[in-house]
Amino acid sequence: MPDGPDIIVGRRDIDTYAAFPADGAELLRRLQAGADVDEAGRWYEERYGEAVDMADFLQTLRDLKFVCSPGERDASVATGRPGWQRLGRIAFSWPAWLLYLGICGFALYLMFRIPYVRPRYENLFFAPSLLLMELGLFFGQVPGIFFHEAMHALAGRRLGVPTRLELGNRLYILVFETHLNGLWSVPRRSRYLPLLAGMVADLVWCSLLTVLAWLTGADAGPYAFPGAFFLALALSTLLRLAWQFYFYLRTDVYQVFVTALHCVDLHRTTKEYLANGTHRLLRRAAPYDEERWHPRDRQVARWYVYLFGFGYLFTLGMLGWIVVPVTVKVLSGIVTRLLTGVAFSAQFLDGCLTLALNLVPLAVVAAMALRRRRARRKAG
Repeated sequence: MPDGPDIIVGRRDIDTYAAFPADGAELLRRLQAGADVDEAGRWYEERYGEAVDMADFLQTLRDLKFVCSPGERDASVATGRPGWQRLGRIAFSWPAWLLYLGICGFALYLMFRIPYVRPRYENLFFAPSLLLMELGLFFGQVPGIFFHEAMHALAGRRLGVPTRLELGNRLYILVFETHLNGLWSVPRRSRYLPLLAGMVADLVWCSLLTVLAWLTGADAGPYAFPGAFFLALALSTLLRLAWQFYFYLRTDVYQVFVTALHCVDLHRTTKEYLANGTHRLLRRAAPYDEERWHPRDRQVARWYVYLFGFGYLFTLGMLGWIVVPVTVKVLSGIVTRLLTGVAFSAQFLDGCLTLALNLVPLAVVAAMALRRRRARRKAG
C-alpha cells in the first residue's frame, strides 16, 4: 500500500505491518515473484547501482514474520472476510449518522433551554454517599468506554480491516483496548473515520445520557435517581472527550495528526525537541541526538510543540473547572464525616471507606514507583 514516499507491507492474518522504502518494496516483490536470494541481490545492484545486504534484509523479513526459516511452521490463520463487517457498515450508514446528529442536536437544544442539564462539576455528586458516588461513576462509565472502543473497532471492520476489541488492564483497572494495526493496509484517507469514531461515540453517548436525564426528571431534586446519575455519567463522558485534546499525549486526535501529516513518531520527537530547546535556553547541552529524528517529524515538531503547550494550558483549565473543585468538595466531605459522624455510623463509615478507596490506588502507584527506583539503583 503506497503511503507517501514509503510502501506499507504487511500481513492481515497476523496483523503485522512495516513501512518499506520503494526500493525495499521492489526487492520484496522480486522475492515474492520467485527469484532466489542471489538473483534478487544481483537484480537490486543492477537496478539501483549499489549492493544490498540480503542476509540482513531476510532477517528483517523473518522478524516481521513475512517469511519463515527452514523447518519453521507458519503460524498464520485463515483470513477471509472479518466478522461484524455488516454491523460496521450499518453503524456508519447515512441513517445512523442522521440518528447520531438528531440525538446530539436535541441534547444541545436541551442544554440551551434547560440549565440543570448543562455540564457542571456539581453533577458528579449524584448521591449523598461519597462512596456510592465514586463506585457509581467507576462502574457506570464501563458501558460508555465499551461503546467508544467498539465504534473504533466497527469503523475498521466496515473497511474489512481485522480490528480487535480486547479486555486489558492498567495496573488494577480493567480497560477495553482496540487494536487498529490493520489500518495500515488501507489508503490514508480511509483511516480517519476509524481514528475519530471513538470521539463520535463519546459525543453521542454524552448526548444520549443528557436526554435520558431530562426524560427521567433530573430536576426533581439534587439526588433524583436515575436522572442525576445520568447527568453525572454525561459529564464524565465529556471529560473523556476533552482528554483527547491533551496534545502532549498519544490521543485519538494525535493519531489523526500523525496520519494527516505523514509522521512516524511525532510525540517522541516533539518531547525531545522541547527538551533540547529548554536546555539550550539554560545554556546546557542538548540531551537528545536530533539526527535520530525522522525528517518529517523534525519539520512538524517545530510548530506542533505549540500544540503541546496548548494541551498543558487546556489541562490547567480542566483542573480549575472540574478537578480542583471536585477534589476540594470530596475531601471536605470526608473530613466532615470523620470529625462529626458518630463512630461506626453510616456517615462515619462512608467517610472511612471513601478515604480508603482514594488512598489505596495512590499507595499502589507509590509502591510500584519505589520498587522501580530501587531496581534502577541496583542495576546502576
